[in-house]
Amino acid sequence: MTSNIVGSINSAIKVARILPITAMMECLRSLVQKWVWKNGNEDNGTFTQVSSEAEAVLREIFLSAMTYEVSPINTILYQLKVQDKLNFLVNLLDETYECNRFQQDEIQCAHAIAVFAKRGLKIYDYFADYYKTTTMKATYE
Repeated sequence: MTSNIVGSINSAIKVARILPITAMMECLRSLVQKWVWKNGNEDNGTFTQVSSEAEAVLREIFLSAMTYEVSPINTILYQLKVQDKLNFLVNLLDETYECNRFQQDEIQCAHAIAVFAKRGLKIYDYFADYYKTTTMKATYE
């Protein structure tokens, strides 16, 4: 155990230091990736996990959402241009979206996710409670 970050990193990469440069860089990249994944996915009260099925759906939706062009109307209403022809309105206050996906299954649509990404909002804060793992665990307790 050391008290500074350099000492901690040095102890974590002892084995990697004797490798050839390309292998060492890959080892360091892998180590940092594991740290980022672990720290980003620990439940520290601010991160809410959702079921694996909902997470898989979210990944698919997120990829398509990143292709949309988001234009703010005000702080609540946003207009999205999809493939240069369709416009959708997203209302963050009422959580209503013109495509009606959220109203059907309460999983955020790609339009809302594009707005969340533009504004820097956490997508998991807008998920329905019954997709969250804490709710599922409470059901079976």
